[in-house]
Amino acid sequence: MKVLRTIETFLPYICGPVNQAFQISNRLEEKGVSSPIYTTYSDVSPALPKLETIGRVAVHRFKSQLKIMRYLVSSGMLSHLKNFDILHSHNYRNFQTDSGFFLLAPKASPSS
Repeated sequence: MKVLRTIETFLPYICGPVNQAFQISNRLEEKGVSSPIYTTYSDVSPALPKLETIGRVAVHRFKSQLKIMRYLVSSGMLSHLKNFDILHSHNYRNFQTDSGFFLLAPKASPSS
C-alpha cells in the first residue's frame, strides 16, 4: 500500500500540520506502508535537495511557478500524482490539495 501525502511546505521539526504530516508518514513507514511526502520549496531553503529522506520518509520537493499569497502552483508535481492507494492532503486552499481533488476525483462512467 502507498499513502501519498501532500503539503505546500515541509520541514518536519516545527509544529502544526507540517509536523503532523511527518509524524503520520514516519509511523506508517515504520509499519511497512510507503508514505512519501510531496511538497514545494515554500518557506525553506532553495538549497535543499529535490529528494531526501528524513527519518524514514521520502520527501520530494517541487519548484513553484506561481505564488499568489500562500497558493503555490507547482505544476511539476502533477505528473507525479499517480500510483498510490490513498492521497492525504494536508491543509486546504492550496494547489496541492486542489490538484488531488480535481485531477484525481473518480470519473463518472458514461451511461448507455
